[in-house]
Amino acid sequence: MIFGKLSSRRAKGAVGRSAPLIEALDSRMLLSATYYVSTKGNDANAGTTPATAWRHIQQACNTATPGSTVDVMPGRYNEKVTVNVSGDAVDGFTTFQAVGRVTVDGKGVAGSNIIFINNQNYIRIVGFNLCNDLRVNNGSGIRLTSADDHIELDNNRIFNITGLSAMGITAYGTDPDEGISNLVINGNEVFNCQPTPSEAISLNGNVHDFSVTNNYVHNVNGIGIDFLGGAMFSSNPATDYARNGQVSGNRVTLAKSTDPILHAAPQAAGIVVDGAQNIIVYQNTCWRNMVGIYVACVSPSVTALNDVVRDNIIYDNAQAGISLGASDESQGRVVDCLVSNNTLYHNSVHRKGVGEIRIQSASTCTIENNILDGTRGETLIDSEAGAVDVTSDYNLLYSPDGRAGARFMLAGHALIGFNAWLSGSGSDANSPFAAPIFLHGAGYLFRTSVRWPGLDLGNPAFIPGSGETDFLGNQRVQGSRVDIGAYEVG
Repeated sequence: MIFGKLSSRRAKGAVGRSAPLIEALDSRMLLSATYYVSTKGNDANAGTTPATAWRHIQQACNTATPGSTVDVMPGRYNEKVTVNVSGDAVDGFTTFQAVGRVTVDGKGVAGSNIIFINNQNYIRIVGFNLCNDLRVNNGSGIRLTSADDHIELDNNRIFNITGLSAMGITAYGTDPDEGISNLVINGNEVFNCQPTPSEAISLNGNVHDFSVTNNYVHNVNGIGIDFLGGAMFSSNPATDYARNGQVSGNRVTLAKSTDPILHAAPQAAGIVVDGAQNIIVYQNTCWRNMVGIYVACVSPSVTALNDVVRDNIIYDNAQAGISLGASDESQGRVVDCLVSNNTLYHNSVHRKGVGEIRIQSASTCTIENNILDGTRGETLIDSEAGAVDVTSDYNLLYSPDGRAGARFMLAGHALIGFNAWLSGSGSDANSPFAAPIFLHGAGYLFRTSVRWPGLDLGNPAFIPGSGETDFLGNQRVQGSRVDIGAYEVG
């Protein structure tokens, strides 16, 4: 039997999967210098007033002092820059911020990256338009490498990055010991990039204790947001994987590969956890990608372990809504991961039979409290032969084909009808088969009604993780039991 009975492991796992401890990065009340950059400036100036501004951002990157702020005045700056200064724990962040509309345009400028950060600490990059990194071979709008600590990338727009592996934001922890830590990527928009065969936002190698939040990634020809391990970016296998991260509030759409060889996920999924560990993916919205969210493990040298996918809205993706497990037995495995309280609606729109949820090579994972509202004629759950001791229960399942016509796949064999799934898989014994009742109107986004059939029908042993809330940030358990789906109605 591929699926086992639901155990009490969920309650134990809720504590172990709490949000990673990231040091608070609040602004410090310090007396620090402010420098200025202007399209009317001169690099021979002092840079200490708007009237004596520098001409180039690179001059500020060479000259600013720890804890200072660089105000870049409105205009278009045709350059690519390397950050050669750091802040520190005493003086605070060195901040480079756009004042008004500031565009850093890489067109015609040599170099692979528009902003490059290598072995720097306490740096903030805030509010820039970064564009036209053209015809690159492995380049980024913003790239971090080696060992960087306390870096914040906030509210930037990154677009028109073209070529091969032409990415928006990349953090490559190549230092085998310290790596990249305390990284915040928040509120950025990344679009019109060509990351194939890579990713629009990528954290790879020795990257740990991070948050990737509230970003909008769209119209890219590969993975939207990716967290990787086992790609040999760190020379120490013990640190060669992203870990201890929070991934929340992101919106990812139209992450699709233009290369038919790469159409299989995870190469064109909205959010991918690939061989990473202790990643919490929550309160994100993924729609119209090839796959919504994928927890995978391509490299056999690592294991995707203790990852959580919860409280997300996933709909209208071409293939699976959520895919769990490596696609090949020769790859690494996905172990002890949780898929809980997500709302999946009408995925598998390309009619590939992969289901709202697909389980591949995965072990001791739990799937519970999810809404699976399927596409007519398509599979609800596709459990492949590599799934071992994967538990599925307390979900709400529905197909327009009805209880008797609902489709499932079990180890390559089609099961028609919910009863056939129950008897064949031994799973979902406590899962109702019923149509969810969604509220209609602007801004509701699959919110459920107080009359809907999943009210107080989640796993009775469910214990919220530390700080866990529903999709809207409301208290997760409000009634006698947790509700099914991304919203807690009451």
